[in-house]
Amino acid sequence: MDFNIKRRLLTKEEKLRRAIYFYTYNIPNFEVEYVNGHYEEDEYNKPLVDIDKNINRLDEDIKTLIYEYAEREIYDETIDLKCLDCDYQELNVSWEDVDEFWNGKKYPKLYCPECGKLQFVPIDIWNKKKK
Repeated sequence: MDFNIKRRLLTKEEKLRRAIYFYTYNIPNFEVEYVNGHYEEDEYNKPLVDIDKNINRLDEDIKTLIYEYAEREIYDETIDLKCLDCDYQELNVSWEDVDEFWNGKKYPKLYCPECGKLQFVPIDIWNKKKK
C-alpha cells in the first residue's frame, strides 16, 4: 500500500462512551444523555456520551459488559482523505468504512462529499499526485 492507515489505542473513557452507546441502543425507553445535553461527536466522529449520567441508570449485567469492554485493548483505525479535484479533505475517517467500499486496487478512490467527483483519495496519494 502506498498510503498510511493511522492506528490509535483508545482511552478508557473512549471505550466506556462507545460501549454505553452500543449497549443502550436497543434498550426500550432508554434515552442516552450526552456531555453537553445534546448529541455531539468527538474529533473521531463518535458520540460524546455522558459516562456518569448513563452508567448509573443501567442494571448490573449491562454495566459488567461495559466495564469488560473498557478493559480490552482496542484500536481505532482511521485514514485522512483529500479530493484530487477540489482539495476538500476529511481527517480521521473510519478505515473500516473506507475499506468496505474499496475495490482492492492500488488505493481507495471514493466520491468526494464536497464536489461529488470520484477523486476522494488517501492524503498520501493526494500528496504524491499533486507534487
